[in-house]
This record gives sequence, structure tokens and C-alpha cells, in this order.
Amino acid sequence: MSKTRFIEASDKFSQWCKIALKYWAEQAKDPNGGYAEHLLMDGTPDYDHVRRVRVQARQAYVYAHAAYLGWFDDAHAASNQAWDFATGAGSAGGDFIAGPDKGCAHLVEGDGQMHNDMRDTYAQAFILLSGGWRYRAFKDEKSLAVVQSTLRYLNDNVKAENAGWYEAMPKPENPQRRQNPHMHLFEAFISLYDATQDDAYMTLAHDMFALFEAHFFDRSTGVLLEFFNPDWSPEGDGGPTEPGHMMEWVWILMGYARISGRDVSTYVVALYDNAIKYGWNDKLGLLCDAVNIDGTPHSPTLRTWPQTELIKASVARASVEGSDDMFTAATDAINALFKYYLSVPIKGGWADKLSPEGEIISTVMPTSTFYHLFCAAAEADNLAQQVR
Repeated sequence: MSKTRFIEASDKFSQWCKIALKYWAEQAKDPNGGYAEHLLMDGTPDYDHVRRVRVQARQAYVYAHAAYLGWFDDAHAASNQAWDFATGAGSAGGDFIAGPDKGCAHLVEGDGQMHNDMRDTYAQAFILLSGGWRYRAFKDEKSLAVVQSTLRYLNDNVKAENAGWYEAMPKPENPQRRQNPHMHLFEAFISLYDATQDDAYMTLAHDMFALFEAHFFDRSTGVLLEFFNPDWSPEGDGGPTEPGHMMEWVWILMGYARISGRDVSTYVVALYDNAIKYGWNDKLGLLCDAVNIDGTPHSPTLRTWPQTELIKASVARASVEGSDDMFTAATDAINALFKYYLSVPIKGGWADKLSPEGEIISTVMPTSTFYHLFCAAAEADNLAQQVR
């Protein structure tokens, strides 16, 4: 019965996603290039708003993966729309970098003019992810060349002597280091290995797992530390921690286990259970945005993306463990997503943020959220196909 309910929920989610793919490809597309940073709640695109280049890369990924699955007929063109902007206007500037490999910029104006050409490591992770998926879906060698150039930029300019990469170039005045860019680099390396079977990406994935074991996972509390000093010691107590990131790490770690054969079960169980223990809104059955390391509330608001990461983590565990509990958790999380976030007047749209009482408090639909929603739908559908 739990698998039947999961299949029904997954089918509903994938059908919604197919509607959303068409809607965003048409409604958020800027005739002058790229996609709007967000839509207003009535669906009006805000073309003038400053755009994060990583959001364009996320859209390039979404439509490449959609093409691979056959979910949207015009997915190749839709991916190109984002990729061309990210690697064109979004990769201008960077004159402070010596050498030809400059990575992508941070922020671009809606008209394509440069707003901030800082090279944010977080953004580079999404260029790697989208480039890998474009190679996988379209056999696009040029996209793989961008991946290789981006890796050279990272290694030549922001590779740290004590493992990992620094936050950006030029280096920010704040010396803080974060797990978050490394988490997304880990995601990208796993994806690139899947796309190419190149052992170089497996080696990079091993490096990210080593960082996780050495620094990101706090054995004393069983939670994920977020913030660090330059020497990787925790900044303060390393928090606040984000339950959504803990769930995201569950999914990524299980992807790493799939390609490497490593046993990650101890980490998976601790992160999953403690995300629920400390981050659960009992009234709504949703994950909150952030909690202090000691488990006390920090940001009790409820964004969409932690719920999608709960879906992905539950799906990943269900696919390996086969337990009714994980199938039920995935089903309940999908149904909660529809109840609180996807039941908006715009078909293919979403509410992005709720109060702890369940009131919609977001005023726009961020394009960045589609990456989370699409990936969760794709992961759920993949498992549903296996257990039919």
C-alpha cells in the first residue's frame, strides 16, 4: 500500500512538473536572453531585476535533465536560453584573473550588463552541474569544455591549501568559509561522473566526502555544520544549521555511495533523523529553514526547498532500504508540497515561503526554486518507475 500511494503521489508530481516546464520556458523567458530572476505572484516576469548567474545555470540544468527524461519537447532550446546567457553575459568581466579560465560572474543586470563580476564558488558549482547534464542530454562537447575551463579556474585561483576552495575571487573581506558551495560541488562531481565515467570526477567526489567527514559533520551533535574559519575550525559553534541542507546531504551522500560503494549509512541516518528532530514544524508537517546547533529555533519560516530535499532524501533511502517508512515519508512530503506550496492560481507556479502558521509570505516566485522542485520530481519518478 505504501508503494502504491507513493507511485500515485509521484505521478501527480511529475505531471505538475511537465506543466511547469512549459510554463516557465514561455513565461520567464526573456526575449533578450536568459530568464527572469523571478515572476510576480500573478505570473508577470520581472525582467529588470538583477539576475544571479547561478540561477541561469540552474535553469540550463533543469531543461537539460528534462530533455534527458523526455518531459518537454522544447527542452533543448529552453536549456540553451539559460546556458547562452550564463556563459555569455554571465561570464563577462573577471579581468582581475590572470589566464584564460575565468569562471562565471555573480550578478548581471536584466539587460545583460555586468552588475558584479565577482567569481562566486557557489555559482561555479552550478556551471559544472548544468554543463555535465548538457553533455549527458545533448552530447554537447562545448558544454563539457566549459566544465573543464571552470575546473581549471577553480584549481588555479581559489583552491585552498588545506582542502576545498575559497568562497570567491576576489577573496571577500569576511574570511568565513561555508559547507554550502562544497555540497553543490560534490553534487556536480557525482553528476559529471555519471555523465562521463571519468575517474577524475570520482577523485574529486572522494575529496568532497573527505571534507564532509573531517569538518562538515559534527559527531558530537549529529548535525551539519555550516560556517567555518579559514582553517576549517567551526566559526562559533558552526551554526545555525539548516535542516534542508541536512536532507540534501543525505541525498548527495547516497549518490556518492552508489558510484563509490562507500558505506554512508551512519551519516545518512543521523542527518535525516536530526533534521526531523530539530527542524520539524509539527503543526504543518514541514521542515523549517534553520535551527541553532543546540536545537532551539533560529528561522522558523518555511521555504519550499527544504521540503523538496526531504522528498529527495526519503526517496534515496526508500530506493536502497525499501522500507515502508521511507516510502510513506516521501509520499507525505509530496502531498504536503502540493497542499501548502503548489496549490496557487498559477498552474506550474508556487508559493516560496510560509510563516510558521502556514500563511504565504513570499511576494514573488523565484526562478531558483525550480531546480529544487524539478530534481525532486525527477528523483521520485525514477523510483516510481522501478517499483511499479
